Amino acid sequence: MALCWSDECCAAMANGHVTQAELSRSIGVDRSTVSQLLDPDALRLPNAQVAAECANVLGVSADWLLGLSDDASLLRPLLRHP
Repeated sequence: MALCWSDECCAAMANGHVTQAELSRSIGVDRSTVSQLLDPDALRLPNAQVAAECANVLGVSADWLLGLSDDASLLRPLLRHP
């Protein structure tokens, strides 16, 4: 899952033209924290608050960032109609 987090977060950052420095400022963590989280060789995952704040800044779902969903959209219907 760590590789998934790194890949998905990097993709969302590239899509939104967000740098590591901008993301770290936006979520209130040190740039080195973001760098460590994005390092594909590191086994570090974000805590729930950081994951949620990253998702909010990047405009994607935290579930998608964490590899728990294939749907990156923030809003999904709660009920599906046939």
